[in-house]
Amino acid sequence: MTAGTLIVVIAVLALFLALLAIRLHVGLALMTAGLTGTVLLRGPQAAVSTVANQPFSTAADYSLTIIPLFILMGVFAVRARLAQAGFDLASRTLRRLPGGTALASLSGSGMFAAVTGSSVATVATMARVSTDAITKAGHGIRLAAGTVCAGGTLGVLIPPSIVLVLYGVVTEESIGHLLLAGIGPGVLTVLLYAATIVLTVLVHRRRKARAGVADAQGGPGAPDAPGAPEEHGPDTAGAGEPAGAASPAARPDITGFAFLAVIFLVSVGTIYLGLATATEAASFGALSALVILLIRTRPPRWLRAVGDSVGEAVGLTAMTFLLMVGAGVFTYFLALSGASTALVDAVVGADLPPYAVLVLCLLLLLPLGMFLDGISMILVAAPLLHPILVGYGFDGIWLGVLIVKVAEMALITPPVGMNAFVYSGSVPEAGLGRIFRGILPFIAADAVVVAALIAFPDIVTLIPDLSSAQ
Repeated sequence: MTAGTLIVVIAVLALFLALLAIRLHVGLALMTAGLTGTVLLRGPQAAVSTVANQPFSTAADYSLTIIPLFILMGVFAVRARLAQAGFDLASRTLRRLPGGTALASLSGSGMFAAVTGSSVATVATMARVSTDAITKAGHGIRLAAGTVCAGGTLGVLIPPSIVLVLYGVVTEESIGHLLLAGIGPGVLTVLLYAATIVLTVLVHRRRKARAGVADAQGGPGAPDAPGAPEEHGPDTAGAGEPAGAASPAARPDITGFAFLAVIFLVSVGTIYLGLATATEAASFGALSALVILLIRTRPPRWLRAVGDSVGEAVGLTAMTFLLMVGAGVFTYFLALSGASTALVDAVVGADLPPYAVLVLCLLLLLPLGMFLDGISMILVAAPLLHPILVGYGFDGIWLGVLIVKVAEMALITPPVGMNAFVYSGSVPEAGLGRIFRGILPFIAADAVVVAALIAFPDIVTLIPDLSSAQ
């Protein structure tokens, strides 16, 4: 790469960050920056050719059919109140556990993230209602912030995961195997997040009890004493019913939860058994979700329910494909400039041990969480990192799950995790300081998950290896 080309690359990156700073859509920012760089390197004719060809070459891939189908399936499920049924059942089942409301909010965030495919959109949607429910249950806003921001990252692993689908498309790995590979790490993440919530509540309840004893004795540990720690509040999850949860007297929507399980089995079970490809399974899932929506909707409202669902799905699909087109233009510019080749040569030339290269590549994803959401990170970073790491002999499916997991972890990593800022915009009284303090225990849980996936690859590969997925 020549000095002049390097200057162009730096200028284009600066332009991209400036466009993000003025709140231009990420897809449009990537496209504008990529086209500007193409003009500077090859002139207007090359840029016009890119504009004419890139959208078609990006979208004209049969495997991408799975994205609108999964989105439509998720929207149908939400319109049929299946996500609410799962949340209500979780609220009723978990309410007597320490932090039961936070655990239910965690499950709700995970289900919504799986539907939208966007961690940022999940946080923006769930922040206010989950915070109100958790604080009314007697817990502090730090626990609410950590739960919502971390919960938004769950949908990237547990199928149906649009992010894993996009990773499979850009790297040409098996989408069916990737979706199945996300199950083990997804369940492990849920369990560790849940354990983090319970331990956090128990620790703060114990501290409050100690502070109460000190207060009774007139000691310096009283809650009102200078330097007293901020608490999450009393653990009243079992004493009173939190807002937004199912009433103890109300019957949980077991049928709705059963329908939710049916959709999962239809869309994922058929992949596991080898009865359908990922695209076919997505179509079966969307069809089953449509039938369930019609069953759970009164006939006069069928047309409106289906029409609203399709309209919402079209909007989410358009947003996803705009990101893909923008990332395609930007990636084309990076390849044109030689930046991609220079990165690969630099890594290979360093002659580092394979696992050192793996860790360095994963760490490169963390700063991207300051500017991009999970989908954008995968679309930009996966084409660069995948060939480097596969060249060191790592399994492509295992790499995909690791990269996707760390990409979402970047969205909650200080000092500028995007989820934290989205949450701050929805709940301004929380303050960034308390938000990041609430997130820190979940980052520790994520670090444990990533370490476990590296140390024990079977967590990722076991289910795909046992399956008959095509």
